[in-house]
Amino acid sequence: MTSFKTIIQRSQSGLAVLLEKAVTVCFAVIFVLTILLVMLRYLFNSSISGGHELIGYLFIYTTSLGAAVSICRNEHIRIAYFVDLLPPFLHKLSRILGAVLVAAINLIIAYLSLSWLSQIGDSPSPVLRIPMWVVEVSVPIGCLFAVLFCLSAIIRELLGKEGDDSA
Repeated sequence: MTSFKTIIQRSQSGLAVLLEKAVTVCFAVIFVLTILLVMLRYLFNSSISGGHELIGYLFIYTTSLGAAVSICRNEHIRIAYFVDLLPPFLHKLSRILGAVLVAAINLIIAYLSLSWLSQIGDSPSPVLRIPMWVVEVSVPIGCLFAVLFCLSAIIRELLGKEGDDSA
């Protein structure tokens, strides 16, 4: 029988792989488009209308989704020197508290960004003319994925881990 912890780990892993693929596609398009724009500019004195704008928007998505994935993989910025010196119970408690704080910050950012989206969402982008909410919705989406990954880490910490030190 599959345990609840295993279901959570598999779900988190599957979601992280999906987000990593989305980030990879965005980054690949950024890379190809940047090379293409540079070649067009310097070799043919030409450009692609909206190319620079699209690179910026893809970068926003890459950053938002990539931040959530880094939380999932426990690769976000942290200084663990003193935490690693704690006894096991306090070490576990500090990981839970850290995940709660990261989740709280992301919830606050997601909540505040929704009102921000309602203010700027209908205005079109300058060149591509897509509604700005399509771009800016990446912030609450990334934050909500980060919260899900934090909740998953908290549940896994509370249920105990078999030799896995990643939270």
